[in-house]
Amino acid sequence: MDYDGQNQHAVTHLGTISLSPRISPDNTRIAFASLGREGWAIRMYSFELGRLVSFPSGTAGGSNQSPAWSGDGTRLAFSSSRSGNPEIWIADASGANLRKLTSFAGPNVAPAWNPRTNAQLAWVSGRTGLPQIYTMDQDGANVQRLTDGGYAISPSWSPSGQFLTFSWNRKYGPGAPGGQDIYVMDIASKRWLQLTHEAGSNDFPSWAPDNRHIVFERAIGGHSQIWTMLADGTEQHQLTQTGNNFMPNWSWK
Repeated sequence: MDYDGQNQHAVTHLGTISLSPRISPDNTRIAFASLGREGWAIRMYSFELGRLVSFPSGTAGGSNQSPAWSGDGTRLAFSSSRSGNPEIWIADASGANLRKLTSFAGPNVAPAWNPRTNAQLAWVSGRTGLPQIYTMDQDGANVQRLTDGGYAISPSWSPSGQFLTFSWNRKYGPGAPGGQDIYVMDIASKRWLQLTHEAGSNDFPSWAPDNRHIVFERAIGGHSQIWTMLADGTEQHQLTQTGNNFMPNWSWK
């Protein structure tokens, strides 16, 4: 759909569940996770050709999910359980040169590239129990934990590479006050700002290329819709109205 919610139309017609769409930096392809006969696979759709194209690294066993493009469009990171535990893997955009970045206990999912440097990734790891946001270099070194508790998921970098937005329930647990809200954090200082305030369950934020807007998913009363807001949490607007809508991803241009 357009940035204002207009011109909504289907891209895939696969007759199955397709999640986590990620548009390539040159806007020619979408990588996504799709459920097939062999389980969850990373698949690739070409806008130029109007059809699926091959991405062999995303189908080689295990559950493969949450693809993420590097800022230069040459590589794709994703989560795969092909080696047993869900880990973060990287391959070329063609599917060649596959390699594993993480080897931690607990699931490792939802990678996101720093679009400015192409040398750093954020991801979600359950290595300490509940999921938390971490960063690491592109070779898997220099691992740093950003969130200090609760339940933190769905990281997305700002185009400037200075900030990370994510979904965080800081008081997660039975009977605990608080909710699933969108936050933004300055990576250098680890100082954060809460953008939504317990208006439904908020998840899957994605930065706009103007560095000023964030699109996200909000669930209220069992219905999920796509919303947009400024990066300081103001001017929140609902973009979709019918059905249930999930996992928005803003194009790079």
